[in-house]
Amino acid sequence: MDLDTENRLASLLLEEARRLQLEADREGVHAYLRKPNVRHRPNSRFLTATVRGVQQANRVVEVDEMWRAREMELELESKLKRRNKERGDSRGEKRKGDSRNMSSSSKIEEGTAYNSSYSDQGGGLGDDEVEKFLHSSITL
Repeated sequence: MDLDTENRLASLLLEEARRLQLEADREGVHAYLRKPNVRHRPNSRFLTATVRGVQQANRVVEVDEMWRAREMELELESKLKRRNKERGDSRGEKRKGDSRNMSSSSKIEEGTAYNSSYSDQGGGLGDDEVEKFLHSSITL
């Protein structure tokens, strides 16, 4: 907790103690024994809006983290490609050949899955599509 918040809480507690002291001077010990005047029902609209706001903020943070992870993957991938080109590594040549041998039907099926799910949305990728995309890029 930061210093400003602690000071604010301390001032609230001191104010409540002063108020109770004044009431105790007038009414005696009963001022301390009374239950505080609080609402019995919480403000459900406020709580719902707060929860929605927190969920939305968390979703934004998750998406940002996913994009940062994707950028790091792309950078790592480009570094590895450059390193393989510089070395003339035969293993890198072998991997490229393996990807060429992959059946064209499986390539088409993957592309179709992404295109159909994107077109169904009409405005962008959903959470499932983003997650599927990120997982597919990891297995490359």
